[in-house]
This record gives sequence, structure tokens and C-alpha cells, in this order.
Amino acid sequence: MRRGDPPLSRTGLAQSGFGLVEVLVVAVILAVVGTFVYQYFVSTTRTMETIQQQKPMSAARLAADRATVAAIRTSLTLYFGQHGVYPPSKEVVATLLNPPPSFQCDGNDYRYEPATGLVTLVIDDVARC
Repeated sequence: MRRGDPPLSRTGLAQSGFGLVEVLVVAVILAVVGTFVYQYFVSTTRTMETIQQQKPMSAARLAADRATVAAIRTSLTLYFGQHGVYPPSKEVVATLLNPPPSFQCDGNDYRYEPATGLVTLVIDDVARC
């Protein structure tokens, strides 16, 4: 045997390739990593389903619509303070609002009662927003 030659096995031939133990170790490592990746994707899927069921955007849209109604109420309070009465109709209320109200929930609008100045949302339910 010369210096720099690969070591010889018991049979006198140089070893090459992977042994069964190395292949099994790699297979076990891949199985463990695969398990963690699978669990990650399953938990991500469950999280997405939960988010879609809770509809956080619907809640945010409804909150924005409620804030718009609060701004309308503020305008009505100012009108009442200047004139001593509430506007006679929803059309007059619309002229007070600049810019006109923009609601985030599809099909949402406000109701107005001239006698009391009460303003409410047509759609005030997260499930319908």
C-alpha cells in the first residue's frame, strides 16, 4: 500500500458508496423533518380556516361604518345646536355631509328619524357585513 492510497477493507478493496446505516440515518432525518413540515402546513390550514370563519375584515368594515354614523351624529348635533331642531329629512342631512358618507359593508346605509335625530345603520351585524 502506498502513501495517499485509500484505506483498504478486510477484503483488501477500497470502500466506496454509502453503507446501509448511513442510508437509514438519512431516511430517519428526512422522516422527522417531513413530520414537522406536515404539521406546519396542517396548522397553517387550520389557522386560515379560523380566520375565514371569524371574518376579521367584516368586523373592521362594520367598525368603519359605525364610525361614519358617529360622524353623521356629530354633524346633526352641530345642526341642532345652530337651529334648535334636527334636519327635516335624510336629503337635508346629506347636504350637511361633505363628502357624502361612504360605507364599507356592501349595501349598507343609514336610517334617519327627523323627529329625534336618531341615526342608525341599516346593516349592523358582522355576519351580514
